[in-house]
Amino acid sequence: MDDIKQAIEEIESTEEVALSFNPATQRIVAEGKASAVDRALERLKAFSRDDVVAALGARLPKPAEELVTREIALNVPSLGVQRANYERWFRGRSQIYWRTESELDAMFAQCEEGDEILFDFAYSFTVRKPNGRLLSINSRGQIEPVSTYSPHLPRTSGID
Repeated sequence: MDDIKQAIEEIESTEEVALSFNPATQRIVAEGKASAVDRALERLKAFSRDDVVAALGARLPKPAEELVTREIALNVPSLGVQRANYERWFRGRSQIYWRTESELDAMFAQCEEGDEILFDFAYSFTVRKPNGRLLSINSRGQIEPVSTYSPHLPRTSGID
């Protein structure tokens, strides 16, 4: 790979062209005087196109990371605190509630800062998202609808 990079740099300097890769069009781009571009492209034929693309692609700047906005409620503890609270909560119950470290990792991997963890069942807990939406995460880390038996669902009085 280094030999291809060096060869590309040598072609660019001697032919006075700029070589690049355009990921949007999936094309190798050569800029310069027409005769110099023709000579440079002819010299590139000595290499596999895949190798040339890999070498030119390595020179591309890394794409900017997408900007996001997250709001964290002040009345919701951090995930680390909530995890410790959850462990304390289930250890005070029968062993059917107890989760292994890997199960806890899978469950909490589905949560984000600002989520409120609501302890309720032996094999899952309910999560209240910052927008108020409720969901359930089971001990395998799978997201499920909230159980109709969850004590965290709003209850109606039954009187219509």
